[in-house]
Amino acid sequence: MNDRLKPAIFTALTEYPTYNAVMTDLSPDSPITPDEVVAEQAITWFARLRAEHVPEEARRQFADWCQASPAHRQAFDEIGAFWEDADFTQLLTSYEQTASAYQRCRPHFKYVQVSALALAACLALLAVIYRPYLNCRQADYCTGIGEIQTVALADGSRVTLNSDTAMRVSLLNGRRDVRLERGEAFFDVHRDPQHPFVVEGRYSSTRVLGTRFVVRENTENDNVTVISGLVEVSGDRRTPVLLTANDSITVDAERSSEIQQVTAINATSWLKGSVSFDNAPLGEVIAEIGRYRRGSVIIKNAALKNLKVSGRFDITDTDKALEALQQTLPIRVFRVTPWLIFIA
Repeated sequence: MNDRLKPAIFTALTEYPTYNAVMTDLSPDSPITPDEVVAEQAITWFARLRAEHVPEEARRQFADWCQASPAHRQAFDEIGAFWEDADFTQLLTSYEQTASAYQRCRPHFKYVQVSALALAACLALLAVIYRPYLNCRQADYCTGIGEIQTVALADGSRVTLNSDTAMRVSLLNGRRDVRLERGEAFFDVHRDPQHPFVVEGRYSSTRVLGTRFVVRENTENDNVTVISGLVEVSGDRRTPVLLTANDSITVDAERSSEIQQVTAINATSWLKGSVSFDNAPLGEVIAEIGRYRRGSVIIKNAALKNLKVSGRFDITDTDKALEALQQTLPIRVFRVTPWLIFIA
C-alpha cells in the first residue's frame, strides 16, 4: 500500500460515514487533506459498487473518476485489498454481538445504497462505545475498559475488578457465592470456616475459606492463581485440585492443566497499574495491553507476532506502552483512529 495514502485510506475506512455522527467528542471540522478527499471518494465508490444493482450511469461515472487520476484507481484498489484482509475481517467478526445495533447506525448513512463496508465500520464503532454497558446489564459490579475498581462485600471480603470485568454476588442464607461473568478479579476473602467462599467462572469453580487469589476468565478457559492460602479448584465433573501460594492452574471445557509455579507479584502487577512479560511473543503482549484500551490493536505482519518482549509496561497509559514497544522493536505503530491501531 502507498505509504502516503495509507493513513487517509485507513481513516476513511474506519471513520466514514459514521465517525463524526457518533464520536461526538471529536471535531467534525478538522482540516481535510487532498489524500483524505481521494480516500473518501474511493470508499464511496467501493460501497456503491458493492450494491446489488448498480446503474450503468453510475458505472460510467466511476470509470470517469478512475481515469481522472492514477491516484483514484490506486486508492480504490487498495481499499478493496484492505477489505479482504484477514486481520480486518477478524476485527469486524469480533464485534458480531452488536449486530442488533444496525438500526441505530442506519439513520447516519449518507447513501441510499446499503454499504456493507459502512455497516461494518458502524458496528465496530458501536461495539467500542456500547460493549461495556452490554456487559453490565446483569452484573452487580462491573468495570469499563481501562478501569480498575475495588469493592467491599458485606461479609468483609474485598474484590478488585480488572479492566472490562463483570461480576454477580450472592450472600444469602449463609452462602457466599460469586459469578465472574467476564474479565479478571483479585479476591481477598474474609476468613469464615463455616461459610466457604465460592467463585464460579465459565469453566471452573474455586472454593476457599479465607485467602487471596486471582480468577481470570478467558474466551476458551479460566485461570486461577493463588497469592496466599489454600484454594480448591474444580472443573465440570472433575476431581478438585488443591492449590497453595504461587500455584496457577488453567481449566477449560475438557480438562484441567498441570499446576504451574508463578510469581505472585507478576500475577497481580495490574493491581499497581502495570503488566510484566519475560520473553513473551509480541502477539501475547499486544493482546494483554489491548485489554486496557478501547478498540483494537492489529498486528499486520504475522511474523511480528513472534517477536520476543521482556519488560514492564504501564497499563494506565497504553499509548505510552505502545510507544515503548515501537522504540525497542523493529515495528511501526499507526494510529488510525483513537480506537483502531495497526502495527506493521
